[in-house]
Amino acid sequence: MSRTRCLVALVCGLFAVLALAPSAGATITSRTIDYGPWVIPAGGGDPHDHETMGMITNDIDFNVSKPCTNCDIIAIDPELVYAEGREANLNTGPMLHHFLFAATGNSKRDLVCPSSGSGVLGERFFASGNERTAIDVSGIDYGYNVASSGEQWNMATDLMNWEVTRKTVYVRVRFTYATGADATSRDNVRPVWLDADGCSSDSLITVPEGFSDTHRDIRSPITGNVIAAAGHIHDHGVDVELTNNSRSEALICNSVARFGETEGYRTPDGRSHVSSMSTCIRDPVAAISSGNTLRLHTIYEVPAGHHGLEEMMGIMITWVDP
Repeated sequence: MSRTRCLVALVCGLFAVLALAPSAGATITSRTIDYGPWVIPAGGGDPHDHETMGMITNDIDFNVSKPCTNCDIIAIDPELVYAEGREANLNTGPMLHHFLFAATGNSKRDLVCPSSGSGVLGERFFASGNERTAIDVSGIDYGYNVASSGEQWNMATDLMNWEVTRKTVYVRVRFTYATGADATSRDNVRPVWLDADGCSSDSLITVPEGFSDTHRDIRSPITGNVIAAAGHIHDHGVDVELTNNSRSEALICNSVARFGETEGYRTPDGRSHVSSMSTCIRDPVAAISSGNTLRLHTIYEVPAGHHGLEEMMGIMITWVDP
C-alpha cells in the first residue's frame, strides 16, 4: 500500500474514533432485581375482607441492592411475582399493598419529612401500590442520581394475601439507568413525597361513605420544575390531584385510578380492583417555588350502604428539577 493510501486510511480511522469519542461512554442499561422473598401468611379466603387477610406489615430492609452506582435512574417499573417469575396478584391471593425506596448518604435526606414517619428511612424517591405504576423519564433529559459510593437504599414493604394458603413472593423491579456521557448530560431530580396523612408512620386515612375529598396542604420545600408525578390510592378511590394554591389552585397533576384492566386485578367474587394510576411526565409538568402551598386532594367515592373505610391512602410522588 502506498504512503498516500496509508495516510488516508489513518486519517479516516482517526476521524472515526473522534466521531465516536463523545458518545463512547454513554450507555443506557436495564437491570431487573428481585427483592425478597417474603412469605405472606394464609388468609381467610375472602378477597373483600381485609380483616382476615394474611399480612406482612411495613417490613423494613436496610441496605438493599441498587442497580448501579455513579448513574442516573431514568425508569423504575415494579411488579410482584412468584419464585418462577409468574405474576402474583389479587386473582391468586397476594396484594402488593405498597412498597417504597428511600436513599441515605451523600447528603440525601427526605425533603418533606426528614425526621418523622417513613421519611426517617431517607430520601423517598419511589413507591407503588398494587397498581404497580412505573415512572419513566427516559424520553426527557432527567434522572435520579445514584452516587459512586457512600449511598444506601432502604426499603419498606407491605403485603397481603386473601387465599387460604401462604404465598411466597418477590418484589421485582426493572430499572433503566444511564451512565457516562448520557448520565452527565441529564439534570438530576429531587423527589418530593406528598401524603394525605402528612408525616405519619403509616400514611393511613379514613374515608366516609359517599364522595369525599381529603386534602392536605404541604409547603413546597423546593423551587423548580416538576417533571414527573404519580399517585397512589386504594379501591373505591377516584384520583389523587395536586394543585398549587399559591398560584390560584393551578393544577399540577391529576393521577386517575383505573380498575380491573387485566385478569390479575379481578378476584373470584367478581370485583375489580385498582389496576393502574395515570402519571404526569413532561418537561415541565409545572413550576413550583419554595414556600408555595401545594394541596393534595385524595378523592374517594364509597358506594351508598357501604361502611366508611379505614386504612386508605392518598400519596403522590413527584420528581422535581431544582
